[in-house]
Amino acid sequence: MSDPRPAGPVGALLTREALVLACPSGAAPRDARPLGEAAGGGELVLVREGADRLPAEMTLQAFVRRHVAPLPAPARNRVSDALARAVDGPVLARPARALREAVRERLPRYARGSGAPRGLVADSVLALDESSFYLEGWALDREAEIVRLEAVSPEGERVDLSSSFRFALPHLGPHFGIADRDEEVRAGFLCFVELAGSSHQGRGWVVEMENAEGGCLEAWAPEALGDPAAARERVLADPARERLPDEELMDRHVRPAMQRLQRRAEKSLGMRSVTQFGEPPEAPDVSVVIPLYSRIDLVEEQVAQFVLDPYLSRQDIVYVLDSPQDEDELLDAAGRLHPLYRVPFRVAILRRNAGFANANNAGVGLARAPLLLLMNSDVLPDRPGWLEQMIAFYESQEDIGALGPKLLYEDDSIQHAGIHFHRSAGQTVWQDAHYFKGLHRDFPDANVPRPVPVVSGACMMVSRELYDSLGGLQGAYVQGDYEDADLCLRMMEAGLRNWYFPQAELYHLEALSYSSSLRMPANRYNAWLHTRTWGEKIEQLEAAAKA
Repeated sequence: MSDPRPAGPVGALLTREALVLACPSGAAPRDARPLGEAAGGGELVLVREGADRLPAEMTLQAFVRRHVAPLPAPARNRVSDALARAVDGPVLARPARALREAVRERLPRYARGSGAPRGLVADSVLALDESSFYLEGWALDREAEIVRLEAVSPEGERVDLSSSFRFALPHLGPHFGIADRDEEVRAGFLCFVELAGSSHQGRGWVVEMENAEGGCLEAWAPEALGDPAAARERVLADPARERLPDEELMDRHVRPAMQRLQRRAEKSLGMRSVTQFGEPPEAPDVSVVIPLYSRIDLVEEQVAQFVLDPYLSRQDIVYVLDSPQDEDELLDAAGRLHPLYRVPFRVAILRRNAGFANANNAGVGLARAPLLLLMNSDVLPDRPGWLEQMIAFYESQEDIGALGPKLLYEDDSIQHAGIHFHRSAGQTVWQDAHYFKGLHRDFPDANVPRPVPVVSGACMMVSRELYDSLGGLQGAYVQGDYEDADLCLRMMEAGLRNWYFPQAELYHLEALSYSSSLRMPANRYNAWLHTRTWGEKIEQLEAAAKA
């Protein structure tokens, strides 16, 4: 019988730039990446550099049959896993998938409605980026403890899901005959996972489960969801499973998933176009940056007010469209509005939706003036002259951070007169609260300029130099909550004071671009993130205010 061990390296070509080799021990080429042991002895390695100078004598199928398939299942899995961890682009993805399918042990699948003692379902895989994923499903065994729960990427990398967050799925109890609700609570799972390599194939994710008695199941997941907006919506919905924010869920799963999605949005940030309507001002005092999302009609509402204020109409006004699908509608509207109102402004179209913070930061990048006014598209001045008053007050104060005006509801009650924080009984998260909210605009205490912890990003003045030095609004927050508070607290940390200036009065129609139902999941996450970041500072501020 012939010796199965190779006398020298033999291999199979994976791509033009890579091959897998079976080598006698110690004979692997320099810079080869180890994959594991070879059947019959020797080692398996991956070669990238110089692969064209090495032998590739066998087809991948023949190579697997001879050098990988005879290994026990754990060793085969290690080879597939090691190859997947070397995948750093789409070139190796398909051969890695082929090797995985050739060597992975097939496990039984759960059949719904079968009355089986255990079940496993992979409901979804969210692709956050090329190496980060968010998995949801459920796993239940009513006969023995689950000792292994793993996800296998299409390329073959294995990820431990034992640290996944478990949650209740009440409908499973009757199906599995479970009388103890506590056992049922732990059936659902969700998990943020990060691969050592990368995955470029939407189809092919598998979840495997094994119990203490050796009973196994596998479940194939649907095609990975790669749309960032849809993935963000799914991730933000998960904290609603708990009455209070669960620290394990938020810190280990939701936050890292959101960080990857927000980072992806920032990387894709860019301008599709910038169009000037009218003659731009030569030396503006302030750049007014106004992000737009969906409600294009609000532009005319504002411009119709701006034209009544000669000083404002000579400033640098920049609209930033954060819903690029509305580009044609906005440009058509701008083309009609400028000849009618004669207020010069620019329209910047983002390549894709980037969120409130990133849209503001993009607009600031176009600013031409030393002062910035961040302004929502649903904010309308009460009367002319307010902007000059704000600038004069801002420039008169030493060590000033941000300056905010009085914001009013349509019935002349106060919406914003500076912001502080409160925490309801039994709650763990600090939420923002507006001084004098709901009182009439003439309430005496609301008509005195004063330092406040935070002013609203709906209308906030800050110097361009200071804004840039602090890195602007943080893209870690979603859609438009708590970015302003985060920026103001960073200013306080730098030794600056934020001011409320009631002599400037504007109406804030509030949240017209997003309904409350759409805002709630993002607000819940942002409030948790803000508390996690600034909780200690907020405790100090609130204690000092009560002293």
